[in-house]
Amino acid sequence: MKKIEIKKYLNFLNMKEMEKMSLKKCEICGNKETQLLRKKISWNNNKYGILPVHCCSNCGFVFQNPRFNKNFYFKYYQGLYGQKVIMTKHSILNTIKTQRQRGKLLLKFLDEYLPKKGSMLDVGCSMGYMMKPFLDRGWKCEGNDPFQSYVNYGRKHGLPVKCIQAEDMLIKKNSKDLIIIMGSLEHVFDANMVMKKCEEAIKKNGILVLEARGDPLGPIKKFFNQSHHRYFFGNTMELMMRKYGWEPFLTTKFPITGPSRPGTQFCFGRYKGSKVKRQYKGLIKNGKRETYLDIIYKLKYYDKISKNK
Repeated sequence: MKKIEIKKYLNFLNMKEMEKMSLKKCEICGNKETQLLRKKISWNNNKYGILPVHCCSNCGFVFQNPRFNKNFYFKYYQGLYGQKVIMTKHSILNTIKTQRQRGKLLLKFLDEYLPKKGSMLDVGCSMGYMMKPFLDRGWKCEGNDPFQSYVNYGRKHGLPVKCIQAEDMLIKKNSKDLIIIMGSLEHVFDANMVMKKCEEAIKKNGILVLEARGDPLGPIKKFFNQSHHRYFFGNTMELMMRKYGWEPFLTTKFPITGPSRPGTQFCFGRYKGSKVKRQYKGLIKNGKRETYLDIIYKLKYYDKISKNK
């Protein structure tokens, strides 16, 4: 992006200091070659501007490129995202109710895969109420989120949550039976660092649950937005899991945690370690990938059906 384009975006965020952006490699396969999908995307509140989204030429991973540094995103999530995106859309009481219900449904679904009592980590936990059904069953739980107001509320009501960025987690090795990242991996600064820390924390055969936005529910210009730095489709969710040793056993768009987040998708994996990690690059080479044209035509399809509604 040109400096004048960066400055325009920073002015929209009410950030006075000039911030630098840098090009990123694909976070799944490490490829440097990308192709532009959209240059202008949603900046929220029906405001659209330049913040390019690219597609990896090797595996089809979709992500914002270029991006700012870690400190910028910490300031962003502490400021504009919390005040103008979260707080304007969701009341505290409604968020609590929704998180509790989602947690109950998730526990019900996972019941056959988990021990009766175990240890859980919720990455990007908001107030932490998704952990409540697990806590009520006697599980040891901990969560983290960079949004201070929600974390303070959760802590005030006895929930085990910390206000940190996911990259700064300090989790005991081989200590977790279950890790959930419910729509948060799209927001973090360094997805690979987060996944690496989760891998260190998980026990053998432990479960990882990833939730992502899924397919667009409307025009692409709204689907791509400033708050989501990467976009997982089913294939790339599975590849990210495999890269860090989880073997996916279910990828679905079925609303496992209820109807409160329409259009999301889930990927469930069991940790198997190095055997799975060694396979993932070969899988990409042998066809477990999406091409630029695959993505382009998918986006054109959703643009078309959104116009016909």
